Amino acid sequence: MRYRPVTRRDLDECLSLLPPWLGLSAQTRQALPQLWQHLVDEPSVISAVIEDLALPADRIQAWGVSLILPKQLVRELRLDDEPNAFITRRLYEALIDGSFRPMTDREIGTENAAGELTMLILHFSARQFGAENPYGHSLVAVANDTYRTFHYGYRLRAIYYETNATDDYAAAGSGFMRRRLVDEDSLSGLPLELRPAYFGLTHEQAWNQMPGPPARNNFEHQPPLFCFSASQRRLLWFALFDESDDALMPILEVSVHGLKKLWRGIYERIEDRMPSFFGDAAGGDDGKRGPEKRRQVMAYVRQRLEELRPWAPG
Repeated sequence: MRYRPVTRRDLDECLSLLPPWLGLSAQTRQALPQLWQHLVDEPSVISAVIEDLALPADRIQAWGVSLILPKQLVRELRLDDEPNAFITRRLYEALIDGSFRPMTDREIGTENAAGELTMLILHFSARQFGAENPYGHSLVAVANDTYRTFHYGYRLRAIYYETNATDDYAAAGSGFMRRRLVDEDSLSGLPLELRPAYFGLTHEQAWNQMPGPPARNNFEHQPPLFCFSASQRRLLWFALFDESDDALMPILEVSVHGLKKLWRGIYERIEDRMPSFFGDAAGGDDGKRGPEKRRQVMAYVRQRLEELRPWAPG
């Protein structure tokens, strides 16, 4: 199995995996394909698929979506306290009717640098899942690796997770703490698989835990050294999954010349901030030394994911 960012060609298959506990109306479901055409490119939307390349069809086995939320919306939804259930459903409805606008790269960078960033995992769904399912166990293992790659590197204040009541074993095992919904008692008549459940972890709670679980480790953070531009970060992000020029050019919508210019800008920024970074490969002809420089950069950012996240100190 492998994981990667969601693309537009994945959307039909992904939307078929939407979990039933969301309780989406027919109208909302009808509007989601068009909405997701835009969400794919939003910097505040963190979305990954897990695919099994050994399968002949229906290779996408799991889909997860997280959203970075502005402070005002966190307060309105009462995420730090006891929110009403069906948070994800209400957010999708707000995105569709335009009453909620996703955060910009700059807005994310400002809150990230201030340590005030809040995330909400909107949903995670898989074709096979559950404590008694061996294949589902394999998916959970890959999902934890996916979580690290897509969520680490942010300076988080809190991360919350809405799922269903059957997901205790995976959510708690990943380090999330069960939290209460204000209308939880009224949901008790719903089957467990349709009953929303709310989990979360704050910075303070995380630092009272031993390192280890993915959610706890999400709160480890170092400031970025290089503060790459948004276009440079986007290139480096997609290069984590396939750094070939043929894969990157259509995603970034650039020519061969445009791609070389982006890489050159990354090398120059690194050499400006840390002249010794490239060692013997420093300076010189990028045509000859470029592949070695690229290898060094990619090895570095795989270990320092904060370099791929927006960062805009006030």
